[in-house]
Amino acid sequence: MVAAEALAGLAGVALFAVPGAGLAEILPAVRALRPGRHLAYAWLLGVAWTAGMLYALSHLLAVPLRPPAILAVAGAPVAAGVVSWLRRRHLRSLAAPVHALRLWEWAVVAVCAVISLAVLCEALTQPVLDWDGWMTWAAQARYVRHEGTVDASVLTRKGWYITHPWYPLLLPVAQVAVLETTRADWDDPAFRPLYAAFFPVWLLVVYGGARELAGRAAAGWTTLAAALLPCPAFELSGGAISAYSDLPLACFYGGGLALLLAPRLRPSAGLAAGILLAAAALAKAEGAALAPAAFVFAGLYSFSRWRRCRRHWRPLALAALPLVLALVLLFSWRAGIPERFESYEKIVSWSLLWPGLLTRAPRIAARAGVEMKSFTEWGIFWWTVPLVLAAGWRGLRRRATLPLLLAAAAPLGIAWISYTISLTPEFIIRTSWNRFLVQASVPLLLLLSLALASLLRGAAGLSPARARLARSRLRGRSTPA
Repeated sequence: MVAAEALAGLAGVALFAVPGAGLAEILPAVRALRPGRHLAYAWLLGVAWTAGMLYALSHLLAVPLRPPAILAVAGAPVAAGVVSWLRRRHLRSLAAPVHALRLWEWAVVAVCAVISLAVLCEALTQPVLDWDGWMTWAAQARYVRHEGTVDASVLTRKGWYITHPWYPLLLPVAQVAVLETTRADWDDPAFRPLYAAFFPVWLLVVYGGARELAGRAAAGWTTLAAALLPCPAFELSGGAISAYSDLPLACFYGGGLALLLAPRLRPSAGLAAGILLAAAALAKAEGAALAPAAFVFAGLYSFSRWRRCRRHWRPLALAALPLVLALVLLFSWRAGIPERFESYEKIVSWSLLWPGLLTRAPRIAARAGVEMKSFTEWGIFWWTVPLVLAAGWRGLRRRATLPLLLAAAAPLGIAWISYTISLTPEFIIRTSWNRFLVQASVPLLLLLSLALASLLRGAAGLSPARARLARSRLRGRSTPA
């Protein structure tokens, strides 16, 4: 990219960051988060709100996806945030206290910043090189931008050769918003920094969730391990340098779940989580299953507290509202898209589902294991994770463990089913297994942080009684989220 194109790409990032800051301002639970986590959730809320509202307005009200509508949708939360800030500027801030970072924490921040900067530089200097990013997501964005609607004729009329016409359009709509507001050419990759921004956001979501559950030390080391993984950052098929939707889905899915697992769940946190889960449902085909699953897992986590406090149903009700609306939008949009001669029916067979779920499992596991052993994509991560989880098993005796385990298993369960019914499972595993792991990464890393916290307490020589006291103090210091 030349300098002007690079500036256009950075302006595209600001297009979502600014309305996200407004939303974070008017949601007290998000506003009270620590700075890093606050920035991450503000960004995610900005993407979810701007692209999600444009998606709905285009399909339901035929609003053209042009700069006036885009700027109006992005400007609404900005105005609301400014009003909220002006109203409380003389009041005592409710933000969480900022603690000074230790030397090793500064080292973790430096590593994460350098890798995030490398991802951003790749996005600013290279065109789209990945297959799905160019042939699916960017192609859909071109169709939508050309006609100014998510109901583009190439999607809603028979006779056009379209791969995956039912894929949801949240990220293509976000691309259109960037390209339209910056007046970029149809083949301009100015939207690439949008995808690159999800990498530091992913790290901050992991760190924030791990700190709530496991403390500062475990959160820091878990985030460092995540930052050093080659696949989420630099894998061309699903990493942050690509235009795939897997890392954004991981952020929406894991971020929404992490908010719902907060020790003190507030209504505004429930609403923010619902917005993120709604974005997950609209980000990728798997999201329509993963987002409701995350809501159910969080509901199981909260069930034991309902008897002590009946107000716990309110945050979950607020979380359910945007999620249900997003699913209604998705199914309504898909209803207008006809069958195509290019479909999954040519490469899958549901007759293989049973007993294939059992008989094909060893074959699937063996091939998936080969992918996980790739040093260039995962390093030694999958060799060490089982050891850490086994050694730190005491840290997994927490109420949050079950929903996190279920949330980590959900994307892998979808993968297992899709591989079972596939006519070419080896090819599909080779091209998609790492992406399913990325989708499951946030709950997986939070489980890792729980086990790591137990190991760190043991290394520090804490007795069981002192460890329980430390956990109770940690929960007592947890800020409302």
